[in-house]
Amino acid sequence: MVVAYRRQRLSEAASPLTSRSQTPAAALAFGGLAVGTASATTVADSQSQLAALRSDTVAAQTSFTNQRSCDTEIAKLDEAATKLTEAKNADAVQKLVDYQSTLTSLATAAKAKVDPATAQTLNAEAQGVIDSISAIGITA
Repeated sequence: MVVAYRRQRLSEAASPLTSRSQTPAAALAFGGLAVGTASATTVADSQSQLAALRSDTVAAQTSFTNQRSCDTEIAKLDEAATKLTEAKNADAVQKLVDYQSTLTSLATAAKAKVDPATAQTLNAEAQGVIDSISAIGITA
């Protein structure tokens, strides 16, 4: 399923004539492909993926209707990075799950507070980081 999603995103990114390629979500989709994999097996790899997710979230701040919401999401990623550095992998994963839950809530609110396509792209990238950390092993 992830492979099909990535192939779809690659074809969208490769086709600059589509209107989708001009949205922030499409720009993020291509960037997220390189870091959204579950192949990382070291803490350094997971940290790198997490840093890329943070960067992509910052780049998507115009997709949020409220700067505070974006700042809150970035803070969750910073907390996850701290937990990962402290070898508290389970806590890092929980921060990422919280990040995903909030993004989903913001995107599905009656009046969306973040572009739904952008939220979906960032959620998929966050899932890649969660999978990466899980591949290392969950520690308290």
